[in-house]
Amino acid sequence: MSTKISLIVSLVSVVLLAGTPAFFAEENIPYTVGPGDVLEISVWQHPELDRIVTVRPDGRMSFSLIGDVNANGLTPTKLDEVITKRLSEYVQKPEVTVVVTSIKGNQILILGQVTRPGAYPMEESLSVLEAVAIAGGYTESAALKRVTVIRQSRAETPKVIKVNLKKVIAKGDRSRDIILEPGDVVHLPKKASAWTIFDRYFLRGILPVMGFVVMIDAITRD
Repeated sequence: MSTKISLIVSLVSVVLLAGTPAFFAEENIPYTVGPGDVLEISVWQHPELDRIVTVRPDGRMSFSLIGDVNANGLTPTKLDEVITKRLSEYVQKPEVTVVVTSIKGNQILILGQVTRPGAYPMEESLSVLEAVAIAGGYTESAALKRVTVIRQSRAETPKVIKVNLKKVIAKGDRSRDIILEPGDVVHLPKKASAWTIFDRYFLRGILPVMGFVVMIDAITRD
């Protein structure tokens, strides 16, 4: 029996003993406000209340009429709700919009399969590949074909940009790399495991056995 077929049989045995695993879910990384962030806060039909504020080192910010607000750790949407609730004591049915215009003093956030994930100052122009290098490089489990850059925008939903770092590195094609902007979040996902592919495609009847074998082969090339 070939190694690939043995792998399939082994996985079937595990399923019978342990049950079907949960669906694979991509990481959802909502941005949360922190010290140094610059926020543009506007109140519809009340331009006199509009402000651009900076979150202080203690995580608090000040806003018209309501005074100090603890913004640290809140998403822009949640902060919007907090300000709206407190402002409703002074303004009838306020409609508040919170936009993050500058994140943590021009920093970028590098997450996922890198050696040293975290926030890094952006003091000069940086590409995705250069940012990964600053974070100590990528790990063996990084899915370089599926790197994403999450960019805050004035819209409620952040912009998601896909970058195939594998081609950037293998072919030296820097045109596929992108220049980062302050506040960008770079995420290197983890390669899908054989178990994930088996559960997601084969067990659910999406792929026949040979199709599953092809998917297993693809994992090693991700």
